[in-house]
Amino acid sequence: MLYAAKSHIGLVRQSNEDGFAVRSEFQPLKLVVVADGMGGASAGEVASKMAVDSVCRFVEVKLPGYDGDQTELLREAVYVANREVWQASQNTEDYEGMGTTLVAALFDQSKVIFANVGDSRGYLFQSNQLKQITRDHSLVAELVRRGQLTEEEALHHPQRNIVTRSLGTSASSHPDVAVVNWQEGDVLLLCTDGLTNLVKTGELQETLKGLPSATTPKDLEKAADGLIELALDRGGQDNITLILVLHREGDKGEW
Repeated sequence: MLYAAKSHIGLVRQSNEDGFAVRSEFQPLKLVVVADGMGGASAGEVASKMAVDSVCRFVEVKLPGYDGDQTELLREAVYVANREVWQASQNTEDYEGMGTTLVAALFDQSKVIFANVGDSRGYLFQSNQLKQITRDHSLVAELVRRGQLTEEEALHHPQRNIVTRSLGTSASSHPDVAVVNWQEGDVLLLCTDGLTNLVKTGELQETLKGLPSATTPKDLEKAADGLIELALDRGGQDNITLILVLHREGDKGEW
């Protein structure tokens, strides 16, 4: 496996409220997580970091010797993360109302388990096509699903940042979970809406087309940097965070 993880504050925000993690020590499984905090500069940053750390810690503790359903393991990790962020928001005045979106992928050589809450996204690039695996929990996404907005209209809707489900803003939060098969040459993309609000799916797909033949992490870093630059060129109104993972075996720089 090869990977690249990048985060940029953007051109407008005063702080970066996104968080991410890349964990490779859970052999044969690996874990990547991206979160987009809400609730003000410090609280949003706290919420995203707390959620990412909680998911990673839960998997680290529970996975060794675990013989149950790994899908349920990841789902439970998100439940626990929600509880930790919620309790912190209730116990500390400065954190009142904080929350975060989250998308995580737990994977091995044959399958990827996605879990998400909110509008941070998980994609799979496979057979030269980019497919969004996660489903946005947002107002505009729901309107698109109902046929009341087109995807193009959703990109410019004044309420496009309103999420209908998030982590840590209530005592319980239920993630969507999906399992997909993947193989050598496929690419995972996890990202916050700071990227997808400004870069269209077709543009993401075009950037990823060259990655199945990549042989070093620098190839993925170049693609990630290019996507961030594209978002910045279009205003960079939000923090921008993404992780790319290429299913590649035996190359120099293997993860």
